[in-house]
Amino acid sequence: MRVFKGYGNIIKRNIGIMVMYVCIFIGISVAIQKSLGDTGVTGNFAAVKLAVAVIDREGGALGDTLKSYIQREQKLVEIADDEQTIQEELFYRNISYVLIVPQGTQAAFENGEAEVQTIKVPGSSAGFYLDAKINSLLNQIRVYQTGGFSFEESCEKALALSEKKGQVTLLDINGNGGQRADYNYYFAYLPYAMLTGIIMCLSSVVMTFKKKEIRRRMTCSSVSLLRQNMAATASFLLVGMAVWGICVAVQAALYRGGAFTSPNCFWYLLNSFACMVVAMTLAYLCGTVVNSVNALNGINNVVSLGLCFIGGIFVPIEMLGNGVKMAAGFTPTYWYSRINGILGDYEHLTAEMRQNILQGLAIQLLFAAACFCVTLAVSKARQRE
Repeated sequence: MRVFKGYGNIIKRNIGIMVMYVCIFIGISVAIQKSLGDTGVTGNFAAVKLAVAVIDREGGALGDTLKSYIQREQKLVEIADDEQTIQEELFYRNISYVLIVPQGTQAAFENGEAEVQTIKVPGSSAGFYLDAKINSLLNQIRVYQTGGFSFEESCEKALALSEKKGQVTLLDINGNGGQRADYNYYFAYLPYAMLTGIIMCLSSVVMTFKKKEIRRRMTCSSVSLLRQNMAATASFLLVGMAVWGICVAVQAALYRGGAFTSPNCFWYLLNSFACMVVAMTLAYLCGTVVNSVNALNGINNVVSLGLCFIGGIFVPIEMLGNGVKMAAGFTPTYWYSRINGILGDYEHLTAEMRQNILQGLAIQLLFAAACFCVTLAVSKARQRE
């Protein structure tokens, strides 16, 4: 009991660091949730309209068609037909794209010999996007011309065809209209708060108890080594459970029940609990390896940020390269992200999905066990020294 109280006293001294990281994470989550709620981003989607200038030097049907198309799809801006003016407007980002119809373009276009001219910011995504839209309209005009229509008729029919919109219905496979629930994104970033907070708090405790003076005094005490280790494990588990419980309770308050309203509630809780166990073992390992607070800050940033970036916490797994995915397969955060993705995409899990989730949980726990074994080996070697 005395050993447990000793661990508890030192944990109280470092509890502020852990609370700070958890509060930062919760604060960011609240801010994001509030901004999404104010703007309605979670419910609706609207394409952004780009500022586009059309300079028609010919004054024919092609220029009028392009102006009508741009005015309907984007934001049509009038500028002077001057090279310096065009460059200044693009430089200050007042416009994103300039479309020029030179003299004689329509006659040459009818013979398939000419294209319209474009000026855009080099390498901009807006430029590539508008290139695709304009080329699609011009190709439709060519198709109608090939079918025997006149140039004016081809322009009218291509413009009318571009007005037609397809009806898109998201397949509701997860009970949220095909979209992920808000609390799923909360759980997606949860590992960073757990890793940073738990490592900084518990590693400081390990660093304190591994000092030679304290270690010698505990070795000479009447309390057995087994009871000392059990007291340390109980205190660490208590802190980890407290952090895990707070984070789970916060998401329930933020999202009106959150994961508790999902049929996959058990898997959400189990996945986050496995992440907490991994964070505790990493904290034990980091505290055993480092000898100063500055070194602990450095290794905490490397471990937490590194695992979050390579494991798909900050960057979606789909955007990672094949080589990075192979390396990420050895990290617990990768499997945490995979499980969270499955839970977010599907409301009803098949037997194969459950098998994949159990596999991910097993790998996380095996990683925690490996860290614990390495820590024991390092600690044993230092005791011999």
